Amino acid sequence: MMDRQTLEDVVNTFYAARAVSNIGAMMALAGPGLSFRIVGSGKLAPMTQRVTEPAAVDTVVQTLVAHWDMSRVKTTRLYVDGDTVFALRAGVIRYTPNGKEAETEYLDRFTFKDGKIIDMTEFVDTLMIADTVGLLDA
Repeated sequence: MMDRQTLEDVVNTFYAARAVSNIGAMMALAGPGLSFRIVGSGKLAPMTQRVTEPAAVDTVVQTLVAHWDMSRVKTTRLYVDGDTVFALRAGVIRYTPNGKEAETEYLDRFTFKDGKIIDMTEFVDTLMIADTVGLLDA
């Protein structure tokens, strides 16, 4: 098990890379078999489906980084429990395809194995996300 400070450092490094859209630096922190999921209703699939296949994870990460400007989001608190880190984040996000912005707060759960992130699960306001990307405009 990694010590608390090391886990926090990895998460902070991940977010620093995310703020500047550095996918390579983000993925360098990931272990083999990384999985990713945004928690939410199946009605928002595929956005809310867990992705585990490496090519699918790469596609999701590239799409999220290309479409979501997270440079004005800050970590407000980190909670560490064993090899799991919960990161509370808050700030303004921008959906770049339409320029729409929203102030939000969300929680990320990182699970670590052998010093690498093996799972990232995001707990976000999926209704706000759906509205921001235009899914509710119909």
